[in-house]
Amino acid sequence: MKKILALVMVLCLACGCAMAEADINTIAGRNQAIGFPVVDEPVDVTILVVPQDAAIDFKAEDNWMCQYITRYSGLNITWQVVDRASSEERVTLLLNSGSMPDCILGYDFGTSAVVQYGVSEQMFRPINDLLEYCPNFSTLLEERPEVKREITATDGNIYGFPALSNVWSTSNRIFIRESWLNNVGMENPKTLEEFKAVLTAFRDQDANGNGDPNDEIPWDGSWNEMFSERNVILNAFGYMNSDNIAVDYNGDETKLVYVGYAEKYKDYLLFMNELWNENLMSADMFTQAESQVQADVLEGVVGVCTQSSPMVYDVDNSDDWRVLNPMTDGQRETPLYPAPFAIYNAPVKMAINADCDEEVAVALAKLADVMYSLEWYSMAKNGPEYGSEMDWNNYGHYINEKGSLSSKYPESMPSGWAHLCTNLSIYALPGYNLEGYDPYIIEYAEKYPDTTYGEYYKNGPKYNPWNMELNEVCSPYYVEKVPGFFYSVEDMTRINELTVPLDDYVASMEAKFITGEVSIEGEYENFLKTLESYGVQELMEIYNRYYEAYKAN
Repeated sequence: MKKILALVMVLCLACGCAMAEADINTIAGRNQAIGFPVVDEPVDVTILVVPQDAAIDFKAEDNWMCQYITRYSGLNITWQVVDRASSEERVTLLLNSGSMPDCILGYDFGTSAVVQYGVSEQMFRPINDLLEYCPNFSTLLEERPEVKREITATDGNIYGFPALSNVWSTSNRIFIRESWLNNVGMENPKTLEEFKAVLTAFRDQDANGNGDPNDEIPWDGSWNEMFSERNVILNAFGYMNSDNIAVDYNGDETKLVYVGYAEKYKDYLLFMNELWNENLMSADMFTQAESQVQADVLEGVVGVCTQSSPMVYDVDNSDDWRVLNPMTDGQRETPLYPAPFAIYNAPVKMAINADCDEEVAVALAKLADVMYSLEWYSMAKNGPEYGSEMDWNNYGHYINEKGSLSSKYPESMPSGWAHLCTNLSIYALPGYNLEGYDPYIIEYAEKYPDTTYGEYYKNGPKYNPWNMELNEVCSPYYVEKVPGFFYSVEDMTRINELTVPLDDYVASMEAKFITGEVSIEGEYENFLKTLESYGVQELMEIYNRYYEAYKAN
C-alpha cells in the first residue's frame, strides 16, 4: 500500500499537479481511487445515465457511484437520469430531436442503432482516435481481438464502449427438478425422446410425491415473455437461434436460416404438438405471464421450466433444480449449446456525442477507460467496502455471518439487488461488472488480499451451484450463435421491412400448429408459401451475405 501511495505522489509531482491530503488518504484507503482524476483542469460535461432495471427511483445525487465519479473524476457533471422502463422511447426521441447530451451511459445501443446514429447520421463520435487515451481498453482489444471484431462497424469505426461477458455464458437457463427425477427413477435426459419420456413420467407417477397424481405440470413456461422456451428444442434440432434467425449446424458448412423456413422446422412442430396433445406442457404456455410460472414453481407442481435463477424462483428449494442437459434430436451424437458473445448485449454501452468539444470527448474516453480497470471492477460490482473512507453513505459491502458478500441497505429497499442498483452502483456500465470476470476476481484478490473483496475471493471465483453446473454441463458443447452484424442503412431498412410481418406470422402460426388449432400436415405447405410471399428468401439472402463475409474475416 505504501508503494502505491509513493507512486501516486511521485506521479503528481512529476506532472506538476497538487493533491489534497483527503485525496491521498482516499487513494491509500481500502478502495483504490486509481485512474482519477481524468483531467488536470475541470471540464463541464452532461451525462445521461440509464440505470439497471432493478433500480428504484434512481437519483444521481443519492447514488454512490455517481457521487464517486463526481467527487474524484475532475469533471463538472450535470447528470440526467432516464428510467430503464421508458429508456427506449425517451432515448430514441432525444436522438431523433438532435439534442443528444455529451454522453449516454448505461443504454444498450445494438448494431442497428450504431449504424443509424453512428455510421449514417454521425451523431456518435468514433472512438478510434481516442484509444490512445484508453490504456486499459486498448490493451483489452489487443488481448481479446474477438471483442474488437464484435464492436467494429463496417466503416472500420468503433462508436462507443461496450460491456463485456465473462468466460462462460448463461444463455439458456432451463432447469429440471432432481427430486422428481429420483421419484420416477429416471435420469436427466440427453435426447428429445428421453425428454418426452421424462415428462410423461412426471405426468403419470405423482412425481412431486404429494399423493395427487394429477397436479403436476411436467413442463411450464411463458412462451413470449422473459424467455423463449422453444430455444432448447430448436437447439436439439441443430439450430442455434436468435429469435427467428438461426445458425444451421445440420450441413457440412454452417449457414443462416429463418427458423420457420428451416428444413427441420416441421419436425420441431410435430414434436411440440405431441407434447401438447399428451398434456406434457402447461395448458397456459402460450398465454400466461412469467410471474405465473414462478407462482406454479412455488406451489411445487412444476418439473421443468426456464428460470432466471433457482435462487430467485424457488429460494427454499433451489438445490433441487438441476440444469437440463443440452439435448439432441437423436440424429447427431453431440449436442449444441450457445457459446457466449465477447460483449454483453450490445456493442455500445456508452456513446459520446460527435458534436462535443475535443476536450470533452477525451475526458469522457478517459472516464470510460477507468471502467475497464481492476479497481473499478470491484466497486462497480459491489460498491465501496463497508466502513472504508469511501463508504460515506454507510451502505458498503461486507462478509455477513453466513459467509456471503452482502451490503447494508435500508428497509425501503425490497432486496440487496435493488439496493445495489439504486444506491451503490449504476451497474449497467461498460466493463466487466454485468457478468463478472473470473481473471479479474483472481487478480484483485491477489493484489488486494486485505480488502473484504480480496478476502472473500481468496480461493477464487464463487458462484451459486447452478452457475457452476451450467458451466460444467454446457460449455463442452459451445457453438457460435448468430453474430451481431453492422448492416448498411439500406439493408437494415429492408431487413426491418421484411422481418416484422414474417415474425408476426410465425409467432401466430407456431402457437396454432403446436396446439392443433391448425393442422400441421394439412397447412404446412401453405405456411411455407406464405413465408415466401412475405420475402423470406430475400431476407436470408441479405443475412447470408453478411454471414459469409463474417466467416471469411
